[in-house]
Amino acid sequence: MDIGVVPNVTLLIQALLFLAFVFIVNRIFVRPYTRVMEEREEIVRKNHEEASRLREEAGRHLEEARKVLEEARAEANRILDEARKEAGRVRSEIVEKAEREAQEEVSRAVSEIRRSLEEEKTKLERAVKEVAETIVRKILGEAA
Repeated sequence: MDIGVVPNVTLLIQALLFLAFVFIVNRIFVRPYTRVMEEREEIVRKNHEEASRLREEAGRHLEEARKVLEEARAEANRILDEARKEAGRVRSEIVEKAEREAQEEVSRAVSEIRRSLEEEKTKLERAVKEVAETIVRKILGEAA
């Protein structure tokens, strides 16, 4: 059973029509679709590159911010240390001044007490002298 397919003109026409159809489909659908896909791939590639660049830039900014923050912490600690030292110095000065004033007050009080003691001693000596003179007069007055 031999079918006997012999190529004739119809096959040639169908082949030409098929090639024309492939050409038209390629021109109308495949090339625009391919162009759009390539454009999208280019956009994705550019966006990816931009994202990488921005990520690197963000990393640099983050590192910069960390450095600035660390410098600010160091500066704040230095200022606090200076303030503590200054407060200690001021406190020492105040304590020394208070001690000096207290010592001066004690010295004045001691001087005042000594002066008062001397005055009272003098008064007592006068009073003793007067009493002694009175006693002597009475004794001499009785003896006479």
